[in-house]
Amino acid sequence: MRVLWVFDYLSAQVQRVAPMLAARPDISLDVMCRWNEEPPVDSSAIPLTFLHCRNKLDFAARRAIRARIQSGNYDIVHAYTSRNLANVIGACRGLREQPKIIGYRGTVNQLRLLDPANWITFWHPRVSKILCVCHTTEEALAASNIPRSKLATVWEGCSPHSLQTPPLSARSEFGIPDDAFVVGLVASIRPVKGIDLLLRAAIQLADLRNVYWLLIGQVSDSRVEALAADTRIADRVRLTGPRPGAGNLAGLFDIYASPSRMEGLSMSIMEAMAQRVCPVVSNAGGLPEQVQDETNGLVVPTENVEAIADAIRRLHDDQPLRQRFADAAYDRAIREFSIEAWTTRLSKVYSDVCSDEIQAQHRAA
Repeated sequence: MRVLWVFDYLSAQVQRVAPMLAARPDISLDVMCRWNEEPPVDSSAIPLTFLHCRNKLDFAARRAIRARIQSGNYDIVHAYTSRNLANVIGACRGLREQPKIIGYRGTVNQLRLLDPANWITFWHPRVSKILCVCHTTEEALAASNIPRSKLATVWEGCSPHSLQTPPLSARSEFGIPDDAFVVGLVASIRPVKGIDLLLRAAIQLADLRNVYWLLIGQVSDSRVEALAADTRIADRVRLTGPRPGAGNLAGLFDIYASPSRMEGLSMSIMEAMAQRVCPVVSNAGGLPEQVQDETNGLVVPTENVEAIADAIRRLHDDQPLRQRFADAAYDRAIREFSIEAWTTRLSKVYSDVCSDEIQAQHRAA
């Protein structure tokens, strides 16, 4: 199969998927994307072209994509963002040899009928398949009247072996004792992440004087800053702001807490699980697909401060249970959420899409 990726920037994880995918004997991979200083992959191993789609109607980008498709004779063009998907669809218009077009959906919202962008992307008849970041996303698109045959859930993954967990003594950088009990998270701290709920739970747990709250990421929620200043917990809350290599710092936590109000699939939770950290998550979006309640962590209802507090207190008081969940979380991360597992799932979708095309040709004959 000849596959062309039309992406925006390649994340660190996708940069690891690309060479694994290209190394498969049944796949030939080319990439169009943008980068700042250094190309994201080895262009001697994977043909690489700079492309920046500035909007959904970028005619210069469409010409570049069209020229690449015409010269590459691709079976599949995989567009990662809706902006890129719209331009891929436009670039393929009128081509004699039409590749299969695959899109991607990373949110759990249903499509809005009155949003014209959806009609030139996900609802467009030229789209053969939409990769969904979790089953909740797939259900939302099915509820938006996209045929099930066009949907496939592909869990993404992280690279556990590339994580460099610091020693517990690194807690001192944040003014946290080595023997403290640390509840933490790595996120862009916005209202949708529910960190205000976590801090309200922290206030309920103020009697646990050895518990510290290490919240890593840019804070864009005034409620979080106000709650963090509450005198009952202020001396044990750390708002660090963004940190380089933040995913590694999850290894400093005893519990990774994600009380999100809405979520697809969380890379930060994967990285925490891969460092044997016990997760406590809400049942928003795809989080229950990552964390299996009472097996490799605890899942609580959304918007439920009491349930968050109860789960953290339970794990604080029961170290063997917490360790059992942490070990099971590690096993699940290695088995289901590795780069290798992600690559295998992705290549299977590509094979299925091409098989569907061959079967359709046989039926037409």
